[in-house]
Amino acid sequence: MGSTIKKFAMAASVAVASLAGGAAQAQSAFDGFYLGAFIQNDFAKAAGLDGAVGAWAGYNYGFGNGFILGAEAEVQYDWATSQVPAGSAFTGLVNARAGYATASDFMIYAKGGAGFMSGAGFIYDFGAGAEYALGGKYLVRGEVVRVMGAGLARPRTDFKLGVGYSF
Repeated sequence: MGSTIKKFAMAASVAVASLAGGAAQAQSAFDGFYLGAFIQNDFAKAAGLDGAVGAWAGYNYGFGNGFILGAEAEVQYDWATSQVPAGSAFTGLVNARAGYATASDFMIYAKGGAGFMSGAGFIYDFGAGAEYALGGKYLVRGEVVRVMGAGLARPRTDFKLGVGYSF
């Protein structure tokens, strides 16, 4: 009986160590500086395309066991937006991100922050996304973000697709 418990404990220890090691390896794909570009669409709009193009840059720090914290800035140009009277707008946001990287170079994260939109003033956002590291340096990202502010005609729900590079 004691031998069976020892074997089970040893197998469980090896499994936990393997998972932790895989998460640590995956998190290294997301550590450090990164930058990229994205396209987006506001799917809360009743009809038509209400999109934007933009770029982001940020820094992530891995705390071990796959947990990652980061900061990110993004700028974008919204064309034909129904959010402001001018019909187009420039937006800048600064966000904090918290994520978890798995052993397969895949990270899920939550984000939130604040910024400024021309024609609307102060805005804030929160959302969630997923990022996949290709070959350790290239990133592919998808996220859903809710953007709100007193100067907006209505809150936005943006779906963003992006590609990036980590340094």
